[in-house]
Amino acid sequence: MKNILTMFLISILGFSCSKNDFKNTNLYLEFDKEAYQSNDNFELTIRIVPIEHEKTIRIYKSLNNIEISFLSKAEQFGFHQVLNERFIEGPSMTGDDSEYIDEFTISKDKPFEKKLFGKISESETEIIFEISELKLKNKINKNDLIEDSNILVKGICRTVYGIEGKSFETKELKIIVE
Repeated sequence: MKNILTMFLISILGFSCSKNDFKNTNLYLEFDKEAYQSNDNFELTIRIVPIEHEKTIRIYKSLNNIEISFLSKAEQFGFHQVLNERFIEGPSMTGDDSEYIDEFTISKDKPFEKKLFGKISESETEIIFEISELKLKNKINKNDLIEDSNILVKGICRTVYGIEGKSFETKELKIIVE
């Protein structure tokens, strides 16, 4: 009996982990401006659009499955996606995940859109990007921006029950350093 229960639980976990909510979608990062300077606020809109048909996606209410990074062009070649120190929860034993997960039915006419608000600040040596809702704080060395004032904004949206996901289209922004 114990082996049957174990196999049943493994099959449920395997099925739920194999579902990639973001397959057959396009993911976009859109900003309210193309250029920013220190002490600017910014508005970032995350947009997820299905490629063909209506689709259901799941996103943690805490947005833990969305990762965004601000990188100088010098950093892009050494870029590796570091998993944030986040607890990845498995499927609920009761089958009700609504306490932690929001489900959205999206279409080309009604994509998923989430507006996030951030702040750009600076220290003596760094430009700092913060988005409190994502618990994000990225720093870029000012010296990297003297050579090339353009930065890259990259991101990934992971499935809620696994590490599989899809990358956002990379966005380029200009950061004016005085």
